[in-house]
Amino acid sequence: MLFSIIVPIYNVEKYIKNCIESVLTQSCADFELILVDDGSPDGCPAICDEFAKSDARIKVIHKQNGGLVSARQAGIKVAQGEYIINLDGDDALCPDALASAQKIIAETNADIISFAHKRLLNGEISEVQTDLIPEGFFNKEQIKEHIYPKLLSDKNMEHFFYFLWGRAFKKELILPHQLAVNPAISLGEDLSCIVPCFLDANTVFVSNFPFYLYTIRNDSISTDFKTQQITQIQDVILSLKKIENNKPVDFEEQISRYSCFMCFAILAAAAEGNHFNSLKKITELINSSIHKEEIKKARFERLSAKSRIAIFLMQKNALGLAFYFLYICKELKRIRKSDKK
Repeated sequence: MLFSIIVPIYNVEKYIKNCIESVLTQSCADFELILVDDGSPDGCPAICDEFAKSDARIKVIHKQNGGLVSARQAGIKVAQGEYIINLDGDDALCPDALASAQKIIAETNADIISFAHKRLLNGEISEVQTDLIPEGFFNKEQIKEHIYPKLLSDKNMEHFFYFLWGRAFKKELILPHQLAVNPAISLGEDLSCIVPCFLDANTVFVSNFPFYLYTIRNDSISTDFKTQQITQIQDVILSLKKIENNKPVDFEEQISRYSCFMCFAILAAAAEGNHFNSLKKITELINSSIHKEEIKKARFERLSAKSRIAIFLMQKNALGLAFYFLYICKELKRIRKSDKK
């Protein structure tokens, strides 16, 4: 069997049928579909069981709710395919996604195939979203040269896609790293698996084929603002600092830039959503975490004026000023848009 497609499922009743059907209608049929019901309280468990009755390629796992990481771990433990593909229950595979991966595997036998994707927002599908890494095959030396510098963040705040989805990994490569991820992490958990996989990979193929359809939901984990995201990102950084083998020479610098970038993003999201009441908590969490020192160490080169000013304030520990600066930038942008109408 070539592919094991693992789908963690929780509260996605609105999307799960389309997700499953996007796999079952693939032109390449050499796969198993592992549906992991993570204690979903809606109609998802029954939907999964009904699909399994009609297609022998479907396995269903019912478990107590433990979060996204634990669901993926439950799925990979029973996976039989040569390659692992992670698919979220509210997303879908694009047509001929597996056939494209099958062709690349036959030609290259790559340890990792990394694809482009499309995004679905309010019923509209975006243009193809390609990665910063050029399309093609990379051996170990080329991985070190082209991919390692952008694993977390380069000096221009640019990085490789942080997503676990939209990629096919050889099972023997991803298995130990997926099982090692802390199940308590619910933001940035993909990086805890992706980074060691790319560090250990000997060959990678980057494709611009649109493999994955990512649904942007206003109520999803990744779009919901919570101050505890600061602590969750710290957990990811601590897991990355434990990596010992095959690290890029600038790995610690990348970790500092990643910490700074994520805190900047969280602060910007708080300003965008007018979360004034969260500013005190954000300040407390950053100042009491690893982020405080990592932000100070972060060094960037070509940034926008907005990012440069905000990060300068963050590095001076003027988090409140950085928040209000980002808020003012947001309001000025809104006013300019209003004036154009």
